[in-house]
Amino acid sequence: MKLFKDYIRPYYLKWFYFQIWPSRRPNCFVDCWNKPSLPLSDEIAERVSRNADRADLLFLPMTDWHTRIQRSQHLAMNFGSLGSRCFYVNPHLGREFPHLYRPGADVRIGLVAPRVVEIHLHLPREPVYHHGLLTPGETDRLFRGVDRLVKAAGVKKLIQFVSFPLWSQLAGRLKSEFGFPIVYDCHDLLSGFRDISDEIIAAEPALMESADLVCFSSQWLLNETARAYPEIGEKSLVVRNAVNPADYSGAAPGERHDKPTIGYVGSLDFWFDVKAIRQAAIRHPEWNFRLIGRVESESIHPLASLPNVALEGEIPYQDLPRRMSNFDVAVIPFLRMPLTLATNPLKLYEYFCLGIPVVSTRLPEIELFHDLVYLSEGADDFVRQLELAVTQDNPELRARRKAAAGYNTWRARCEQLNQRFESL
Repeated sequence: MKLFKDYIRPYYLKWFYFQIWPSRRPNCFVDCWNKPSLPLSDEIAERVSRNADRADLLFLPMTDWHTRIQRSQHLAMNFGSLGSRCFYVNPHLGREFPHLYRPGADVRIGLVAPRVVEIHLHLPREPVYHHGLLTPGETDRLFRGVDRLVKAAGVKKLIQFVSFPLWSQLAGRLKSEFGFPIVYDCHDLLSGFRDISDEIIAAEPALMESADLVCFSSQWLLNETARAYPEIGEKSLVVRNAVNPADYSGAAPGERHDKPTIGYVGSLDFWFDVKAIRQAAIRHPEWNFRLIGRVESESIHPLASLPNVALEGEIPYQDLPRRMSNFDVAVIPFLRMPLTLATNPLKLYEYFCLGIPVVSTRLPEIELFHDLVYLSEGADDFVRQLELAVTQDNPELRARRKAAAGYNTWRARCEQLNQRFESL
């Protein structure tokens, strides 16, 4: 029974399943092999040369590089542009591999951006990374894989950039064996999610204690965490989300519509205010609502029954600027709960890049831009603020929003972090 539970059911049956129905293999498991990859060897040092003035960074992330471009990917790309080599571990830990586990081919590398190398570490049991902590044996295998990376790449100085407590034991061992400092990037309230295991959440305090620096994506998240763990105060830092303005500078509108277009980009999950969007769509059939993003909650699907609401699915990051440039108004319709109170919405800065009027639920981090955003409290007020935004857009506000995006860049965030890295 244990053999079936631990290996045959989650591993071999999955492999045969995708052989029979290859179209059902998640896109992220396919996309990661679309660029050349090779076994880990000394060739990595030739392909991505080391900058002696910059520490290398090892990203132990919460998100897969190929699912959607988010905070960790943006930071890695911008650190790379500043001269640091970045090694980004694929968190699927083998589930992305197209073949069965092979001991001699359990570590592969691929270049995903300039000076950014993705590391594929294949564990025999291929865990689902948010379902539970790694076993000591799995941590040992990962350590040996990173050890091989350190030697092959000629690593001299390295900072661990940890975004998920899954990696706690690995990060602690790397710090103990090599002296590599730990930066914990706490960019979400983990307890607010429904699909992260309790044991991973319970491991977060120990990770914060072992970290040399703890970054928070919002002041609310820092304050609440420091209230529970006051000892992190001196080593904590707010590093908000940001944007790459250059990604949006050449955005040309695509198909235009006669009706005003209300747009949203991001996950569509339990924190999304379905009532507010439904109410706005019913009251204003003359508006079109375009909701771009992967549907993660069944509560979202009924919106598609409304004739002026379209659930458009997830689209590649490079297509976002063009699609967003068609929005007359952009929205951040979140329910108020600890998870959203803790968030610093990345999409806000992306909307600002295009100067788009934004209607949002009143949240602490968005209130920082109260003079550039239409803030709402409740579904009725959300509709009223949308009505104002549709009719009161003006060039001066568009210019100020674009200027705000120009101040809040990922490059600036990396420079902020680099200043703190020097002390590590």
